[in-house]
Amino acid sequence: MSNSDKIIHNGVTLDLSTAIITYNNKSIELTKNEIKILHELMKHKSQIVSRDKLMKKLWDNDWFVDDNTLTVNVNRIRNKLKDIGLENFIDTKRGLGYIIY
Repeated sequence: MSNSDKIIHNGVTLDLSTAIITYNNKSIELTKNEIKILHELMKHKSQIVSRDKLMKKLWDNDWFVDDNTLTVNVNRIRNKLKDIGLENFIDTKRGLGYIIY
């Protein structure tokens, strides 16, 4: 495995090759969409990633996907992150998108 398969930010490791996120020696498995969302946010840490950009990344277009679907995916990620002790990792910027610091 190469280092490009892992993104590390503030003690959080996202392993793209195993679909696992680790924090404080606790790990949790992610779905394909959850990986894509976290990968995009961690790649652009400290920058707002627009909802449109995330939707295009997930579904290659945004014309058939309900906007609420992205919200549901982000909420699932937040719940999983909470299970490993990571609260408030993803911040919502109303009307703009999401950001991690």
